[in-house]
Amino acid sequence: MAYFNTDVGVCGPDFSASAVPSLKQFIRELTRDVPSPMGGTVYQQWRVKSAGENEHRASNAPPMPGEEVHVGDLGSGSDFSAFLQHVGVPSSDISSEGPYGVYHSVFDNYAWFVQNADPHFLYLQEMARIFGLEALRMADADVLPYDYVTYAAEIQAYVAAVRRKAADSHMGALDFEPLQAAANRFAEAAQHARSLQQAHAAGPSRDSHVLNLVLRQTEAAFLAPEGLPNRPWFRHTIYAPGEYTGYAAVVLPGVNEALDARDAPRAARQIQVLAQAIAHAAAVLNSAQ
Repeated sequence: MAYFNTDVGVCGPDFSASAVPSLKQFIRELTRDVPSPMGGTVYQQWRVKSAGENEHRASNAPPMPGEEVHVGDLGSGSDFSAFLQHVGVPSSDISSEGPYGVYHSVFDNYAWFVQNADPHFLYLQEMARIFGLEALRMADADVLPYDYVTYAAEIQAYVAAVRRKAADSHMGALDFEPLQAAANRFAEAAQHARSLQQAHAAGPSRDSHVLNLVLRQTEAAFLAPEGLPNRPWFRHTIYAPGEYTGYAAVVLPGVNEALDARDAPRAARQIQVLAQAIAHAAAVLNSAQ
């Protein structure tokens, strides 16, 4: 149903998270119920630290309005990559961060940790509580808590941004209308799915498992069977690590990287692939009853 990742669990006191959009609000909500060693809740401390800071794993995504705390986008660099970008499992990654100049060096050891990162093991406890709540709330939910309305809003923002980028690139006429139509259909399907989730949550029935199956299949619908250009193992059309960005995510990678390469035929093909994937995801969500 989901893959919950942590890699560098604790190297300091600052909580951060990355996730697919359908799990971003899920993470925000559970951090409201976990106490912070600094006082208040993890969410309250996260909100203070988030003001004016960059996201956990930077991406080319445009900023989303109204976010009190920012949940980043998943690129690569840890074990979630296979689950999300090859298989299409909704994924998240959490960490408690700080100065970490010893990363992957001989000094990255227990002595450094107890002297610098978390001397009293308080943030390890915080992370265990958050990780535990992720698992418990997903496992115990009658209706899976995926938020596809947020996912749709982010996709629409990505499409608007890539259209502006194409216009600024002066690469000739690229037809974005099928992509825009697919993004709009997905937004409508997401509203349909939300109404069903609310109805089933109010009174779960024997049919709720069918809705859950549809909700789970939607993430996998974003995969392109042939994968991304030059790296077919990466099949997710919405998120991938960039070809030249290291761990950092690139949104709508097929289209954005074709524009960066100034390859108009490739861009046209990737617009078509992306539109088909989003339309497929919309059709999957619309099949929910």
